[in-house]
Amino acid sequence: LKRHGRPERIDDLRHHACLRLRRSNGAIAPWAFLDGNEAIETMVSGPLIAHDYPTLLGAAMRGVGLAQTPRPVAAGPIAEGKLEPVLDSVAATTPGVFLYHPGKRQILPKLRAFIDHLKSAA
Repeated sequence: LKRHGRPERIDDLRHHACLRLRRSNGAIAPWAFLDGNEAIETMVSGPLIAHDYPTLLGAAMRGVGLAQTPRPVAAGPIAEGKLEPVLDSVAATTPGVFLYHPGKRQILPKLRAFIDHLKSAA
């Protein structure tokens, strides 16, 4: 932010080092935004591609670049003043929690209880 200023529009990200997330299928996740009712996805560039949000947050806190994460993931560092949100006016909402598990017919009782708990809390 000190070097390139605070991005005011999505297009401003091209001037910034953006930290990227690699999905479990190997694809690099685009950054997602919501401008009014329009969903926008954009590919960004930057010095780091990570497989998880804690790595992205750590790099962002060390000044490596900007990271896009779900707000709950970054809430602690934001509250502590270690990170600051940008582009809030077009921030996409988190779609929710996803649970991936083997599609076996016989699910372990503990896993079934956990799945049922998640469903009841939704």
